[in-house]
Amino acid sequence: MRASFILFRFYYVYYGCCCCYYYYYYYHYYSDHHYETQRTYTEDNRPTRLVSPDEVLKRRRANSFELATLLCSFLIGNGFAACVVSGYATREVVNNDQQRVVCPFVPVEDEESGDEEQPAPPNKYQLRQPPDLRSQYLLNIEEEKVAKLHAEEASRAVAEREELERLEQPPHDPKRGHRVHAWVAILLNAPWCYKPGYREISLDPNTGERVLQPPSAFFIEPSTGFRHEVSSPDYLAIESIWNQHNYYVNKQQQVPIAGMRWDLADGRDWEHFLPGEPYELREDCAVPEDQDPLTTEEEIEKEKHLDMPTSWVRSLNVSRTDYEQRFPDGAKVIYFKKTIYERFAPYRNLIGLVRRLTTYETLDYDGPISRWEWYANRDDHLNLVRVEYRTNETEECFDKGRSDCLRSLKHRAAPADEYELRFFYQYRFDALRTLVYHSTYIQEHYEKRDDLLYYREFRNIPKDPITKEPSKLTHITEKFHQNPAKIPVKDIAIRNCFIQDNKIALQFHYGEDCITASTREFIKPPKSEMGEEVPYDPACTSGYVSNPWDPQPTQLDLFLLLKEQLKAEELSSHAFRKRVVEIDTMLSERRKQTDSPRLTSSLFDPLRNEEARQLRLAKYEAIKAREEQIKQQQADFLAPYLLRLGDTKKKPPTRAHVMRLYRDCTNDLRTFYQRLEEELRNRCDDLITEEQSLKRFLSRFQQHFEDAEYEKFIAEGETLERDKHILQMRLENIQDEYRRKAEHLRQALREDERLRPYFAAELESSCDRTDGEDE
Repeated sequence: MRASFILFRFYYVYYGCCCCYYYYYYYHYYSDHHYETQRTYTEDNRPTRLVSPDEVLKRRRANSFELATLLCSFLIGNGFAACVVSGYATREVVNNDQQRVVCPFVPVEDEESGDEEQPAPPNKYQLRQPPDLRSQYLLNIEEEKVAKLHAEEASRAVAEREELERLEQPPHDPKRGHRVHAWVAILLNAPWCYKPGYREISLDPNTGERVLQPPSAFFIEPSTGFRHEVSSPDYLAIESIWNQHNYYVNKQQQVPIAGMRWDLADGRDWEHFLPGEPYELREDCAVPEDQDPLTTEEEIEKEKHLDMPTSWVRSLNVSRTDYEQRFPDGAKVIYFKKTIYERFAPYRNLIGLVRRLTTYETLDYDGPISRWEWYANRDDHLNLVRVEYRTNETEECFDKGRSDCLRSLKHRAAPADEYELRFFYQYRFDALRTLVYHSTYIQEHYEKRDDLLYYREFRNIPKDPITKEPSKLTHITEKFHQNPAKIPVKDIAIRNCFIQDNKIALQFHYGEDCITASTREFIKPPKSEMGEEVPYDPACTSGYVSNPWDPQPTQLDLFLLLKEQLKAEELSSHAFRKRVVEIDTMLSERRKQTDSPRLTSSLFDPLRNEEARQLRLAKYEAIKAREEQIKQQQADFLAPYLLRLGDTKKKPPTRAHVMRLYRDCTNDLRTFYQRLEEELRNRCDDLITEEQSLKRFLSRFQQHFEDAEYEKFIAEGETLERDKHILQMRLENIQDEYRRKAEHLRQALREDERLRPYFAAELESSCDRTDGEDE
C-alpha cells in the first residue's frame, strides 16, 4: 500500500476517486481463465500472489484485492481513513454481475415550476350548486362496485409484481458464504483522519468538553465504485482489515456486519498485529489498574516488537493522457437491470459522445424505451439528447453560449410533427422563453417583457409544397398581463386579429368587483379606402363596458384605439414573417450541425492545442531573450533627455538645446550623489552626537554601575564607533564613485554620435568650464 495524492480535482472526493478507478480498470474475479498467463493459480483458480498497485496502474486489470489496495492507497493519500477489508460477499458482487441492480444513473425528469399553473383559490361568493336528485342508494352500490374493481386490480398488480420479482431473483448459490472478496471501508470519526466533514465532534453533557463520536464506517465496492452501507446484504462476513498503520483481525465473528463496532483501539473487537501502532489509537486505550499508563513515545516504542515496513511500491501517478482516456480502449459498457450504460473517453468519438444510457422493457434488453446521450466539447454547445421510442419524441438540450440562446429543442414526429424550442430568455432581446412551431400555428411564450406581453399565437395556412406559395397568416392572438398604471377598461388583456374576417376583437382586464370583462370589436375598413389617414365609421365598432360607472369611450377615443390596433396588427404580422424565417434558418442550421458536428478544445489544453502551446512558449522565449538583451546593452544616458527635444529629424536641435541637455544630464547625476552624501553625513553626525552623549554619561555615573552593566555600555560604545567608521568609509566610497561616474558620463556624452556634430570648439570650451565648476 502506497499513499498517493492525485492533483486532478475530480479525485478530491471519494465518489470521484472511486468512479474514476471503476472506469479505469478491467475487473477480473478469481474464476476468470482469461487472466494473464504469467499469473499463477491454485487448483480452485485463485491467484497465489498479488501484484503491486504500481503494476496494476500499468496493466489496468486486477482482481478485487488488487483493486481495493490501489483504491485504498489513493483514498489515504487524499486524507480519508480508508482500510482494505477481506471477507465474504455474494456471488453477484464477486462476479461483478450488475444485471439485477437498478441503474443509478437514470436521470430524473425535472419539471419546471414556471410551467405549472397554480390552482385558483376558491371563491367565497360562488353560486350554490343545484340539489342532487339522484338516488343515494344506487350511488353507494355503484361506488362499492367501483371500489371492488379497484381492489381486484390492485391485488392483481401486487401479485404480478411479486411474481415478476420472484422470477427475477438470482438462482440459488451453493457456495454462498464461501466466496472470498475484498472491498474498501472508510472509517468515520477515525483519530488519524484529517479530511473535513469526516470527524463528528459533540459536547459531553457531563463535562462540557468536545469529544469525538464513536467510529463508524461505510463500504466502497472497488469493482463498481458504488457506496454501500454496513447494513448492505451484499456483504456477508469480515475476516480482517488493514491500512498503512496496522493489520487488524476481526474478533466479532458472531456479530453481523450491521452491528459491528469499528473502534480499532478496542482489543476485545479487533486484534492488532503490530502493538502500539498507530499512536493515535493509543490515546484513549484503557490501561489496567496495576499498570502505569504509557505517556511518552519512548515507552510506546518499548512495547513494540515489529515495525510496519516502508512501502516498496513506487510513487503512484496518473498522467493527463491516461486520466482523459479513463477507460480501457477508450470505452466501457456496463449492463444494469433493463439498462445498458456506455461510457466513452472525450474526443474518442467525432460527434463528442461521452455517455449513452438506454432502458429496455425486458431483462434480455429487448424493446428499447428511452435513450439518453450526453455530449461534451461540441461547437454547437450540445449537452444532452433524449429519445423516447414510445412517443417518438427527440429532445436536445444545450449549454449557455449559443448565439440564438437556444436551451432545448424537442421534436414530436408524425402525426404531430411539432417543434418545441426553449430559450434562455434572460439573454434575448425579445424575452422569448418557449416557442412551439407547427406547420399550421406558432405559439410564443414570453417572460418579463416591458409591454407585458406573455403569450402570442399565430394561425396560418401552411406553405404549399407544390406551388411554393408562402404561408398565409389568418389569425393572431395576443395576451397581456395587467398594467397597474392603467384603468381596467383601457388595459387590454387579449387581442384577437382575424385577418381573413377583417376584424379586431379586444378583451380588457377585469375591473374591481366585476364578474365580466369589457370588450370592443372593430371591423377594419377595406384596404382600398385606407390611405395616409385611416377612415373611421362609428357603425363598424361595437363594445361592452362591464362597469356602468366607468366613462363611455368617445368617438375620438375609439378612432385612436382603432389606429393603435391597426399598427399593432401590422407589427405582429411583420413579427410572424420574421419568426418563420428565423425558425427555418435555425432548423436548417441544426440539421447541418447534426450531420457534420465539430468539436472544440480549450486554449490551455496541452494534449490538443499544441500550436497554441508552441506560440505561448515562443512568446515567452522572445520576452526572455529581450530581457537578456536589455541587460547586456549599455545604459543610454540621453534617452530621457532627447524626448524633451521632440522629433529631431523634422526639427534639428540648436547648440543651445544641446548645451542645456548636457548640463541637465550632469546636474542630475551630481544632485543624486549630493543627496546620498547629505544623508550619510546626517547619519554620521547623529552617531557622533550619540557617542559623545554616552561618554559624558559614563564619565559622570561610572561609579554607580556594576561590572556587567558597565561592560554592556562599553560594548554599545564600540558598536557606535564601528558604525561611525563604516559610514565614513561609505562616504569616501560614494565620493570616489561620483568622480569616476561623472568622468565616464562626460566622456560618453562627448563621444555620442547624436551630439558630436554640435560639439564645436566653443562648445567644448564651455563644457570644460562647466566640468571645472562641477569639480
